[in-house]
Amino acid sequence: MSERPLDIDGLELGSLTKKGKPVETRLKDVNSALSIFNTLLRADERSAVNRARVDAMFDGAAPYNTSSLAVSGQQLKTNLNFGDAQRLLDISLSAYVDLYSSLERLIEVKGTQGEASEIKPAEEIVAEELTHLIRGWPEFHNAYLRLCTTFIKHGVGVAYFDSPDDWRFRVGGFTDILIPRQTPTNEECIDVAIGRRNYLLHELYAYIKNPAAATKVGWNVEEVKRVITKNATTSGRADNYEAMQAEMKNNDLHTGIQNPSVKILHYWIKEMDGSVSHYISAEDSPKEFLYKKVSRYEKAEQAYVMFTYGVGSNGTYHSIRGLGQRIFAHVQTSNRLRCQQIDGAMLASAVMIQPENQRSLDELQFTYYGAYAVLSPNVSIIEKAIPNLGTAVQPALQDLTQQLALNTDTVSTYGPQQGSPYRNQMQVVSDMDVATRLSGASLNLFYASWNRLLREVVRRVVTTKKPDPAIKDFYERCAARGIPPEFIKSLDVARTKAVRSIGNGSHANRMVALRELQGISGQFDDVGRRNLTRDIVSTRVGHDLADRYVPANVDKRPTVDQKIAFFENQQLMGGQSVPVVGNELHGTHLGVHLPELAQLIEQLNVGEADPQQVLPTLQAFYEHISQTVQLAAGDVTLEGAVGAAQQLLQFTEEAINNTTKALQKIQRDQAKQGADAGEEGAPPQQDPKMMEHQVKMQIAQEKAELDMAIKQKKHEQEMALRDAKAALEFREGSEF
Repeated sequence: MSERPLDIDGLELGSLTKKGKPVETRLKDVNSALSIFNTLLRADERSAVNRARVDAMFDGAAPYNTSSLAVSGQQLKTNLNFGDAQRLLDISLSAYVDLYSSLERLIEVKGTQGEASEIKPAEEIVAEELTHLIRGWPEFHNAYLRLCTTFIKHGVGVAYFDSPDDWRFRVGGFTDILIPRQTPTNEECIDVAIGRRNYLLHELYAYIKNPAAATKVGWNVEEVKRVITKNATTSGRADNYEAMQAEMKNNDLHTGIQNPSVKILHYWIKEMDGSVSHYISAEDSPKEFLYKKVSRYEKAEQAYVMFTYGVGSNGTYHSIRGLGQRIFAHVQTSNRLRCQQIDGAMLASAVMIQPENQRSLDELQFTYYGAYAVLSPNVSIIEKAIPNLGTAVQPALQDLTQQLALNTDTVSTYGPQQGSPYRNQMQVVSDMDVATRLSGASLNLFYASWNRLLREVVRRVVTTKKPDPAIKDFYERCAARGIPPEFIKSLDVARTKAVRSIGNGSHANRMVALRELQGISGQFDDVGRRNLTRDIVSTRVGHDLADRYVPANVDKRPTVDQKIAFFENQQLMGGQSVPVVGNELHGTHLGVHLPELAQLIEQLNVGEADPQQVLPTLQAFYEHISQTVQLAAGDVTLEGAVGAAQQLLQFTEEAINNTTKALQKIQRDQAKQGADAGEEGAPPQQDPKMMEHQVKMQIAQEKAELDMAIKQKKHEQEMALRDAKAALEFREGSEF
């Protein structure tokens, strides 16, 4: 059992019935939901103020309150934000951006169908197309940046799914997602999470555009209509839902502009069995839930994923401090010291004048005469020593800079030391590592959450029944590369994980690591060395241009079964019988045997092979491939290979029969000629060239008959393929 949040008892959540049985759902009604929301909102008020102050610092707010300076007569006091906070944020953010931008594939997936030699290439293709799907989402880059910015600044960021079926996630922080305080840092320990989001009226209407389908999946169509009508401010349409509906159906821009957004609340409630229910309501005076689906998700990570900047002081989400809290006091003090330094410099460069009386002050004027000036009477120049503030300020600023570096140890701000003639390569590498890397703790925390988020994205892509052009395009691209939908739907989603970047978020570290690999590349095989070369090129010019120099689609390493199949081909070519073992990779073997057999039949048909010599070879291949087809027929992933093998076996059988008949006819003709010659005397000598000509003529005749049969088989196959394609398109249309 997970640890319970300490303040969960103050919330209106059920647990057990009077009979001691778990309740069907812990959230009683919409009024209880709204009460929980208001409780969590009040508990977060002080934290919200602190987050606002931190955001203001990053946004360039001045260290002194401008109004307070004006009231005290200090309007001219230097009041500048020198951008230290934003600079540190940019350094941290750049490391996290490198973690995904440096990768060719974001995801690693695991297949469950097919042979081992075929699964790996299929997994790579699916991973590439999933990466294309995610990066092709126009909002992905911005969403990723907002997510990283939020958890870096405030310690916690949240990626959540506001739609039950959509794979596209939204991001926010504790301003957008409320959870009970004292909740342990684990999604499965969160009993209730409430997301706040503004919806335009047409966005809300899109969920109930088809009322019957919307009701089936959990939407309260009448409540959604009420909320839309209540928030409509378009002239003459506020009390007329039908008119509003007509405008929204027509995608009327006027409707979207004239009407304000609607504040909507998402409730994710952890039930007693560990599942998560999803509720949606209006924030302002709700009467019923807009959406309700009890136990919608098996676990919390299917609804939201928490990203943290650390572990906190007591293991709770609200104890985690982001970069903003860590550097706030130092940055504010640094800004004020720099402001004082500027004020001191301006004061030191100014001329101090003291009038004798008020009248002298009022009549004060300067008269310039070239390189000199004349003051009005009754004033005097005051010679006064001004303290050198730089002497006192600079040491303090240097110390603050060092403290800031220590407080931002997740991304070091130290740079390489310069000017030392005794520095060796390892020292330079060490400096580079310190200057640019993410710490191991921060990296592991990020990837733990990033793995969960990408896993949920893949799960939704694989299982969704919602019509989605992007997902349909993904399946079509996979099919064009030979990956059937069955393979994708059979993925082991639980084993999906993010691909880790080389260099811990640092381009310099990545080059150092690749350079070290170059030193031992002599121990790699050809494929390994080529992969290393491609990684180096990609690091220099990017993945988009890497194909210009080192194409990615190179031949894969031959597997053990491929090598065995090549050896079997040599035996079969000699007419030897080769048994088939049940645990072989049958698809791999067929991929090696079929091209060899097809080439042999082609040589026979054009007269380039001796029929008498090739016949045992054909029989050996036929027997071996037939056994392989029998064992591979039950594997759905090998349907294509099995079909091709069966068709080639038919041609082989016909070639064997035709060749056998031709040889038998030649033998009969020779026997007849011998008998005739015996009656007349000594048998005539047979011309070998004439015999070869007769065999070729016989084969040519049989080939003509075979060509007609092939054309008929091809026609039948094309008709079958068209029927299968039509059935597949119908099935995919029903799924999407």
